[in-house]
Amino acid sequence: MIATPGKKQSINQGERHENELQGGTEQEEIMSQRRNIASRTLFWCALILGAAGSYNGVLAQSGIDTHDMERIGHSDLQGRSSYEPTVIQQGNRFILYVGHHAGSALNPLTGSVEANGTSIVDVTNPRRPVQLYHIPGVPGGGQDNSMVRVCAGSSLPHGMPGHFYMLRVYGSQAHEIWDTTNPSHPTFLTTVVSGLNATHKNWWECDTGIAYLVANKPSEGWHVNQHIKIYDLSNPASPRYIRDFGLAGQNPVSMTTPIPPGVHGPIAVPSKNRVYIPYGVGANGVVQIVDRNKLLNAFTNPVSPTDAELLAPQVGRIDMSPDQGGHTTFPVYGIPQPEYDNFTSGKTRDVLVVTSESTANFCQEAPHFGFLLDITTDSKPWPLSTLRVNDDDGNPNFCSRGPRFGTHATNENFYAPYYGRLTFISYFDAGVRVWDIRDPVHPKQVAHFIPPVNSFTQPSCATINGQTVCKTNVMTNNVELDTRNLIYIVDRVGSGADILQLIGDAAKIGSGQADRDR
Repeated sequence: MIATPGKKQSINQGERHENELQGGTEQEEIMSQRRNIASRTLFWCALILGAAGSYNGVLAQSGIDTHDMERIGHSDLQGRSSYEPTVIQQGNRFILYVGHHAGSALNPLTGSVEANGTSIVDVTNPRRPVQLYHIPGVPGGGQDNSMVRVCAGSSLPHGMPGHFYMLRVYGSQAHEIWDTTNPSHPTFLTTVVSGLNATHKNWWECDTGIAYLVANKPSEGWHVNQHIKIYDLSNPASPRYIRDFGLAGQNPVSMTTPIPPGVHGPIAVPSKNRVYIPYGVGANGVVQIVDRNKLLNAFTNPVSPTDAELLAPQVGRIDMSPDQGGHTTFPVYGIPQPEYDNFTSGKTRDVLVVTSESTANFCQEAPHFGFLLDITTDSKPWPLSTLRVNDDDGNPNFCSRGPRFGTHATNENFYAPYYGRLTFISYFDAGVRVWDIRDPVHPKQVAHFIPPVNSFTQPSCATINGQTVCKTNVMTNNVELDTRNLIYIVDRVGSGADILQLIGDAAKIGSGQADRDR
């Protein structure tokens, strides 16, 4: 079991904020004043540096850029680089959990500098989020603690009703579970697996307890740094190992070459008996569709499977072009297709939303896109359309702004009414983009939101023609929805979390009011 720092602070952090949900504190007001002063300073520095033509300037156009979306709340997340947002209703409260990238920052709740770990924020009143706690990551801040999922004990087969459980990564070393029933006083529960040298984007089935953990244990001899370890976490206090999984060629006993790229993050749908697995992240991508029952049962060698055991559950696969990778694979089932009402078949369509991850600042790479794949016959996945934002859609253009520009991730929520109508995709410095996918052959962008630069936003740099070039702009990393139809985005370069809602025509499409107009 890995001892995680930060547990002794739980009483101090919790007591300080337990009664702050309806009103601010003196400390909040001071911090707000400091941020306002810093923002004004940043603005004037931007003007001066822009006039001087410096390469280390702040983007002059730092206001909100939006269409049919509005921001209703913001949390600074203590200026930490943020990756995964997860929102869950706990009783009468809505709680936002955020996993952070590597780094360290001051935690005003404790007065200490802490390695980036996991933030817990009360968003019950989305116009006034209150950070309740920060669980530190690996001491030194040199490892990502980017992933977090949460399940209610009442939904897990062997969980404790009334309790809530958080699955998170502990740097690249381990996956662990915390009891967050009282989000102001989280308590460490157990380590699922340790001795790792890589972790990333896991998936936890809250109705079955099965968890698909992205990991690698060097002692086991897998040929890639990220593959899948599957555990039964139906009783969060007593994890049970099931098996390891990946593509043939990645496994220790395989002689298959070339070795396929590592996995990014699976998404499982027990009711459909499917698991969707993307590989490659930003290059040489592979999208694999797997029979869930066979995945969990059809094997003899759990740690070191044969190629045949890895191929046995595969239903379908498509290899992407070399400059595109598999980052997210999110299924959308049963989209009505009124355009084909006069046909004898094809009146509904199942679609897989796929994104490739942009990985270079200042567009020092090929462009990255989102895609809609037809998986109505999922043994033969096939591209239908591309979800593209152009560089010159921004003013100034997105490539010139500094951070990455291109697709990153989709939302991963099956919530009505947006499911089957809209998909939300993070585009780094182009913010979050909302696509109408009711006609997946002709998807339409219907809304977007780009947050403003603030005092926590960190510069993004690249080496171009031998010269280091830096600019400061936001980088929207991941996107999440809640059951109130609110949208959450978090920033990779420290700009915090924004809480958004749809307005105008986009809201009508999302709610279903516009369905009759098709």
